[in-house]
Amino acid sequence: MRRIVVIATALAVLVGAVSAYAASGLNTYTAKIGFSPNKAKSALGLTENYTATGNNGNRTAPLTDIKTKVYGLKVNVNGRPTCSQAKIANAHSDAGCPKGALIATGSITAILGPVSDPSASSTATIPCNPILHAWNGGSGKIVFFFVDQAPAHTCGPIQTGGVPPFVGTVKTVGKMLVQDTPLPPYVSFPITGVEGSLTSETLHYSKTYHSSVACTKGKRPYSVSFTAESAPGSAPETQTVSGTQKCS
Repeated sequence: MRRIVVIATALAVLVGAVSAYAASGLNTYTAKIGFSPNKAKSALGLTENYTATGNNGNRTAPLTDIKTKVYGLKVNVNGRPTCSQAKIANAHSDAGCPKGALIATGSITAILGPVSDPSASSTATIPCNPILHAWNGGSGKIVFFFVDQAPAHTCGPIQTGGVPPFVGTVKTVGKMLVQDTPLPPYVSFPITGVEGSLTSETLHYSKTYHSSVACTKGKRPYSVSFTAESAPGSAPETQTVSGTQKCS
């Protein structure tokens, strides 16, 4: 316990100047989405693999939004149980959610570091690698929640429930499935004076959650738009990564 308090205090006192990310661009991203099986008119599993790195010798600037668009998909939620943001937040845990409401599992890798020193070489940093759960929240909502599990999936002084659940939306626009996940300040800035810098996310969606309804010329295009900011309230910067997978 004493070690946790010392680590949290050491991070929190390193507060002062606003993060100084270069104007040439905050982050660089990659995004790959895989489907199995990748066929039209069938249920399929979906796996997201995203990475982010900071530019100009800095850690990744904190993300504020991730928007994913995928051609020819729909979600299947009829009859599926739900678990609300309020239920998880009140319990500081998602252990009480109905098993069938879980739609995706995965993990993130990130770095906690002082807002006053966004450099990748800063020695006052801590790895943050929690498990990531995604729950059917009902009415086009997805509830995300971080779970800490020693030894591999911990986040410095932050334990399960220390970061409240947050909500994304999913809807169909034309032939595109659009999933938008705003990241509240308490996700990217979980401790006063400390920012979280995402380096990767992997998320595996259940094969019962998505269905393919169409392909276009034997392909399934997708795009992922990442929005980041150098400090709370600063001008956001959005970059979009596009890709495609074969689709039959």
